[in-house]
Amino acid sequence: MRCVRALGVAALALIGAVLLGAQAGAAGLRLPVIFADHGVLQQNAAVPVWGWGEPGQEVAVAIADQVQRTTVNADGRWRVDLAPMPAGGPYEMTVTSAGDAVTLTDILIGEVWLASGQSNMQWSIKLTDNWEEEAAQCDNDAIRFAMLFREHSPAPLEHVRGLTPWAACSAKALNDCCNGEGFSGVSYYFAKYLQAGLGVPVGIINTSWGGTRIEPWTPPEGFAQVPALADIAATVRMNTPDSADFQAALRKAIADAEAWIPEAKQALTDGAFPPALPVIASESALKSHQSPTTLYNAMVHPLVPYANRGFLWYQGESNRGEGMLYRDKMEALIKGWRSRWQQDDLACYFVQLAPYDYGNAPHALPEIWEAQTATLDIPGTGMAVVNDIANIKNIHPRNKDDVGKRLAALALNKTYDKKEVVCDSPLFDRVEVEGNALRVHLKHARALKTRDGAAPNWFRICGLDGVYRAADAAIDGTSVVLTAEGVDTPVAVRFAWDHCAEPNLMNEAGLPASPFRAGSVPVDGPLRYHVPEAEGFELVYALDPTHCSAPDGKVTYDVDRHESLAGKRIERVAYFMHLVTPDEQTRWVYCEMNPLTQDPAQLGVPAPDKSGWFQQDLKGLVVKSSVGGLPSGARAHGAIEAWACNYSPQTSRALAGASADLYDFDDTMGPDVNPGYGCLQIHDVESRTTLLAFNSFRAGHSADVGIGNAPGKQPDWTFSKSAEAYASGQLLILAKIAEQ
Repeated sequence: MRCVRALGVAALALIGAVLLGAQAGAAGLRLPVIFADHGVLQQNAAVPVWGWGEPGQEVAVAIADQVQRTTVNADGRWRVDLAPMPAGGPYEMTVTSAGDAVTLTDILIGEVWLASGQSNMQWSIKLTDNWEEEAAQCDNDAIRFAMLFREHSPAPLEHVRGLTPWAACSAKALNDCCNGEGFSGVSYYFAKYLQAGLGVPVGIINTSWGGTRIEPWTPPEGFAQVPALADIAATVRMNTPDSADFQAALRKAIADAEAWIPEAKQALTDGAFPPALPVIASESALKSHQSPTTLYNAMVHPLVPYANRGFLWYQGESNRGEGMLYRDKMEALIKGWRSRWQQDDLACYFVQLAPYDYGNAPHALPEIWEAQTATLDIPGTGMAVVNDIANIKNIHPRNKDDVGKRLAALALNKTYDKKEVVCDSPLFDRVEVEGNALRVHLKHARALKTRDGAAPNWFRICGLDGVYRAADAAIDGTSVVLTAEGVDTPVAVRFAWDHCAEPNLMNEAGLPASPFRAGSVPVDGPLRYHVPEAEGFELVYALDPTHCSAPDGKVTYDVDRHESLAGKRIERVAYFMHLVTPDEQTRWVYCEMNPLTQDPAQLGVPAPDKSGWFQQDLKGLVVKSSVGGLPSGARAHGAIEAWACNYSPQTSRALAGASADLYDFDDTMGPDVNPGYGCLQIHDVESRTTLLAFNSFRAGHSADVGIGNAPGKQPDWTFSKSAEAYASGQLLILAKIAEQ
């Protein structure tokens, strides 16, 4: 009988890739390398044990007081499910087949968890706060850990290509993990506190990679279950050779190629060019470690179906800027892993990202926080809030102890029903208006307090003008009452809505409150607040020009009411632009004039079909603005330039004072190429002033947006990419309808 024992940590770390490649191709009995000496098997659950062998041969797996048998199938695979076992050990597990045997020693039965994500999950224990103190006391034979090496693949792998195998917890083992990189700090501290809370062995498997997005960690089933991610699901299918989509495309390509051959032969006879040869992908486009499914394929799939209680997740920095779409991707990840493990109640506890000064787009991180909070509506999830233990100058806060402790508290309370363990941070519940104050109610708190004893900070409220102002906050039980100077009619609140926010509000257990926003400013609130003269005007279109979506040159409106106004006589039209900087400073301008058209559809941002294209004088122009030095009141000579094509600075109407060299109030439409650069500009000709401009609609947050003449070379903001300077904005297009 041949006996094969699992290799030690150092040996397998050095020759793991060679050994695993040899195992994958060798005949005879083999197990996945996640089964190794010192491992942990899940207690009180069926435990799959699987591997490869000679087809038709019997395989027997023995551990403790049970033996499970099966036969290797025609594909050379086998699997048994061990009956549930209570916590205990150490045991010896022996797998035998046709004279071969694999014997694993020092096996414990306890709780198994997976940990995954990007750099904050991968972050080495050696780089965490107080590691020297922890190293002196971390030895614990009841904690075992394993960590996968970084690898990606366009197709699912059966074998882990690199792994630091199971080891009992000690300072040396933690240091030496992954060829000396060190074991994950978050994973270690989670296991430490979980083991202390349960009193049973804990095994933690870490599979993480710094800087990675969520998509590569997600299996195809996850994308397929979330309608918002249908495009990613389709991309994966078209890069999977055995998928119905790819095979249908390949069959069509073959048919097209067969039809192409006689056409090509005829072209050769005629001395002509043949038609284009049909093409189809000959290799997967999912080549990068950032491509959908590629990390799942290499670093998670080989672990399926290793029995475990759930997984931990710390990731999102690389998806910053996606807002609520990240919630959809979290759903895909969770459902995808649960589908692969065939375990709908597999727990998922994740870390809300820590505050960090990214230097731009200060609301992009809060939008990810919002998406993470929204993920809590998926059963079996929990979120550890860490905005009190961050370092806004370092994207990798060194305090991983409290992160692991909070994740462990979630598991102890929600998975193991230890309800005496407080695990949830205060979350927004509801808001009520009380005169000139807002009362914000929070859940998951028996009482609220602050970390420093001062009044709660990082609250901002706004009124109808849409300007958020710092609020005076007072705790009242489990609610916070907010007022602010200059806000008489509050309509919305934001808490810690900035990537640098480190708020002081917490519950009685010392867990910090999670950021949120609630309420809303009416879409025409700033207009009605600043321009009472607009009374009687109806909203036709509304959009945010600083974050506009127009991939095909036709913008997507937030509000579109033009059909409801069709056929009605328009007496006056107006354009209102309202811009908000990251520090909540506002600029606005209101331009009212005689109607350009009686068709409300033509009043919008110019479209490639030439809808809304104008270059003409404006009659009855009236201007009101918050911008000092801008012309105001009734203006004698206004002009509009609106088209969806490219344009040049040459004058086309010979307006007095216009430049033939600079982009201003008298430019020339270029060739009829649509969609082109595009512009919507209103000018005061007499003062040579651009009153408002919205150019390059397709550029999104890099569009040109401005009020007044641009400070750079081109007065009408062309090529300025100035939308990047604003946190948000509004462009309202209005019409005053004649009484019927």
